[in-house]
Amino acid sequence: MKKRRTTVLALIVVGLVGVIYAAREHYIGQPNSSNPHMHLGAYREGMTLREVYDTFPRYGGGRAKLRLLEDNTVAWAARWDILDKASESIDISYFILKQDVFGAAFLGHLLRKAEQGVKVRILLDAFGTKLSWHLEGNDYLDTLVNTGNVEVRMFRPLLNRAIEGLLNMSLAVAVASEHDKILVVDGKYAITGGRNIATEYFVHPDEAEMVFTDLGVEVHDRGVARALTAAFEAQYQADSAKPVTRERVDLQSQRHKLELSYQAMDRWLRKGRVPDALAAELQEEGLAWPKDLARAASIKGSLRQALPPYVEAETRILDSTTRFKSADDIITQASIRLVKSARKEIFIQNPYVVVADEAIDVFAEASQHGVPIVLFTNSPVAADSAVSQAFFLEQWPRLLAGIPSLRLYANAEDEMIHAKLATFDGVLSLVGTYNLSPLSMATNSEVVLAVWSPELAKKLTATPRARLAAGKPHVYQYLIVRNAEGSAQLDEEGAPIVEFGPRDHANLDDMKKLQTIRKAVKAAGMLPGVSTFF
Repeated sequence: MKKRRTTVLALIVVGLVGVIYAAREHYIGQPNSSNPHMHLGAYREGMTLREVYDTFPRYGGGRAKLRLLEDNTVAWAARWDILDKASESIDISYFILKQDVFGAAFLGHLLRKAEQGVKVRILLDAFGTKLSWHLEGNDYLDTLVNTGNVEVRMFRPLLNRAIEGLLNMSLAVAVASEHDKILVVDGKYAITGGRNIATEYFVHPDEAEMVFTDLGVEVHDRGVARALTAAFEAQYQADSAKPVTRERVDLQSQRHKLELSYQAMDRWLRKGRVPDALAAELQEEGLAWPKDLARAASIKGSLRQALPPYVEAETRILDSTTRFKSADDIITQASIRLVKSARKEIFIQNPYVVVADEAIDVFAEASQHGVPIVLFTNSPVAADSAVSQAFFLEQWPRLLAGIPSLRLYANAEDEMIHAKLATFDGVLSLVGTYNLSPLSMATNSEVVLAVWSPELAKKLTATPRARLAAGKPHVYQYLIVRNAEGSAQLDEEGAPIVEFGPRDHANLDDMKKLQTIRKAVKAAGMLPGVSTFF
């Protein structure tokens, strides 16, 4: 009897192993999506910056009207404004859409438009957006879908990604996400950039505990809107995007809550107050939006203010779809080409900096040409990701040692820099969702505007350059000790000697925590599927 049970158990184990390996054959190395319009042209060493730009995809490219959305308040007003304009269609993809006053009001605006006959498509990442994790959040989405004019899809639901991660024995496969931030209205208005939909992206730094200073671009152009729609559809139509199905009977409609949320935000943006009767209705529904809006004083009456002027410039779209452990995507490859062709200056602002050795080599090559490189990122004081800071803490001295012309600055303000931008030779700009980290370089979907315009490049870098000029205690320059000829001085273990770094201005307890995290992640790197990711 015991022998029979052992045999049966063995057969089950063998069967499970067979299923896993069969599944691995299906899943390993398979991308989640692709964009047929996004391909780089032929490249050769020694190309000029303009020649490199001409290798970028022309689909949807051309001269477009661009409006920089730097100020958080302006960024929210611009979104509200183009949603107001919608009469035919709205396409939306976000990594994070929170169930706070901004998220609820945003969904309420979409609900109102859908009830007016506008066709709405929404794509949310299942890991970044927690709406689908909560009963009421699911009801919000159900209420939208039940209008008949809204389609909602969740990108890579948690169970699906967990199974695929296990089958591939890969952390990269488990975390690969939809990281685009795209809003396209009527095929002619669009907004993209670093902001998600949540309070911390649209209020003043004094109005919330953690506020992101970010950057976005509003575009008024049918060609660019068409290219951004293609980027949206590459993820939206992927097998990994699972539809939120329409309920036959809407047992728990959230229509009234969403409508009240819209009304409260709209009145606050236009009139600067929430009427008492509306506030009472919100209170009856258990919504604290009037109090939350009162704290968000910076957006009060913001729709009565003029939006920034447009800049007209040649614009192209770079779109990298979600993939598993592959850094041969179009944005990474285009960026490498730009770094190699720059000759006057490379200016980069990015919130997360964890650079692969191959990328260091590319920047080192530019440094050998004498190209000044400025990198502005977050210090441990301002960062929201302990893991990326733990890596950065170890890596930054090597960056300076390997890239002699690099000047490295770290933000030490309470608010976090979340904008992702780069300019090359003061004429070409990249603005979008792409971070200098393994997530962006090897797994997540990302989208970037590539703009040829000295005027826009100057506007883009004006604010970060002003912050760098302000210096301590707002921004610190990290330095290593150098020899007389400029090379890095090394200690007995061969590591660059630090002259000034995070330990000289950050909390020592925080530094110890980061070191502990780094050791834990380094140990985890010995596990299958983790080392290749990190």
